[in-house]
Amino acid sequence: MGRELPENSLAALREAMVHADGIEFDLRMTLDGHLVFHHDRTPMIPTREKRGGPTYVEAWTLDELREFGAETFDDMLADATISTAWREQAKVGVIEIKRPHPRHTGRGWWNDDRRDLEHMSTVAAKVDSALNEAEIPVQNTVLYAFHPRMPDLVKTAGWSRPWSRLTPNLPPYGSGAVQRALAAPSFVRNSFARLVRTHRSAGSPMMPCALDYLHGMRRYVPLGRSVGLTGRALQRLKATLEGFPAYVWPAPYRMEAALIDAGLSLISDSVTDPRVRHVDGRLRWKRMATAPLEGGMPSVGSDEEARSMLKQLDAEVAPWHELDTEAHRRHLDIWRKRWGWKRGVDELMADVGEGGNTMPWESVRMIGHRGAGKTPRPVLHRVAPQT
Repeated sequence: MGRELPENSLAALREAMVHADGIEFDLRMTLDGHLVFHHDRTPMIPTREKRGGPTYVEAWTLDELREFGAETFDDMLADATISTAWREQAKVGVIEIKRPHPRHTGRGWWNDDRRDLEHMSTVAAKVDSALNEAEIPVQNTVLYAFHPRMPDLVKTAGWSRPWSRLTPNLPPYGSGAVQRALAAPSFVRNSFARLVRTHRSAGSPMMPCALDYLHGMRRYVPLGRSVGLTGRALQRLKATLEGFPAYVWPAPYRMEAALIDAGLSLISDSVTDPRVRHVDGRLRWKRMATAPLEGGMPSVGSDEEARSMLKQLDAEVAPWHELDTEAHRRHLDIWRKRWGWKRGVDELMADVGEGGNTMPWESVRMIGHRGAGKTPRPVLHRVAPQT
């Protein structure tokens, strides 16, 4: 496997922004109102360091988290490599804002989804303001959360960019097993087709989708006709989507080829995986959208041949933002025919910004999950000496 970079770190986010088509990351808000990269509800630091400290991340100040190497959204926007790719090179940023534990909000019933709206709206407003100041294109950003009141959240925040919603809804409390149990009724009643209809009607540019809807026995659990990645189930998948973009997680290495062939984008934990071929022998090119290959990914006979070809392509392939309008139209026409996109080339070209700094959401991408992938706990470690 490739070198391990801490999840949601600038190093991991930079790696994915350079070597894939974009990034997905998690944000929480500290007690003093700063946005930090952090997934878990409790600080992801060694257990001995938590003694005597607040239970939840939202009760820590930025300075306290900085002692363990926490980094902020502002830090990322100040990083020239990340911000330039996001602003000018058609790379995408998928932003998940995390709900605080009900004990942190401290009022109302635990199952009252309105209790954290003020907090979540404040987070969204801060993200929106920072993105606007950094001149990140609207077309290159989507916000989502496990929150059933996303329309209310973005309206209260004055969110000015695309948004979506993670489904089935996971509550902001309980172990993973408890969360899955509580989310089970939502999973059962929300078929894949219903998810597509819901996201379309909400005006979302894309649909986050759990792999469980597409692969394995769990895909038969939701009510309605199942979809999949082979045979008639794949035909139903394509007919249901009609080119509507779906971003799938997890997207393990062994599933990458099948997901790409289905026209689905990958939210991948395998960006730094050094394997150079897909399981079917095709070249593993991670910048499928932002450095498109003429004719798609070729089959190669060996890893040695693949490594040589990747080195050559890295030097020769023109990235999306350096292509002219004719090349953009050519690639979009090939892609829409390959994956059955509903929109025509002229409509798709309306989403291509001046200088190629944006591209349509339909584009099939590899997105680095939490940067370069989920990593073991603890993620953060003390970097400042104790006094």
